[in-house]
Amino acid sequence: MYKELSIEEFKTKFLEKADNLEIIDVRQPEEFNQIRIKGSKLISMEDLGTSLNQIDWNKEVVFVCRTGSRSWYVTQILNQNGYEWKNLAGGINILRINCKECIEQGNLSQDYFN
Repeated sequence: MYKELSIEEFKTKFLEKADNLEIIDVRQPEEFNQIRIKGSKLISMEDLGTSLNQIDWNKEVVFVCRTGSRSWYVTQILNQNGYEWKNLAGGINILRINCKECIEQGNLSQDYFN
């Protein structure tokens, strides 16, 4: 069953018990280096199929991307294969506005969110 985590739900969980979350970023390395959620792991969509063993399924797994589209696609596929997961609605694009304390910023290009 498809599960989505709202920005508000994620913010509450992140600020109260971030260590209970396994945040998997499915973007490309260049994107991850620009801006990311603190404590997240980068496993790009292309590498996910061979990297599932890197995910701690004992935690609450949340997949993220820039807008929530790629992570939504990933969660659909994983759901069909019996994994428990959630997609972060709106992705980093919305989270960066609503939870600045959740974000680590690297060399962010000004046009990344355009």
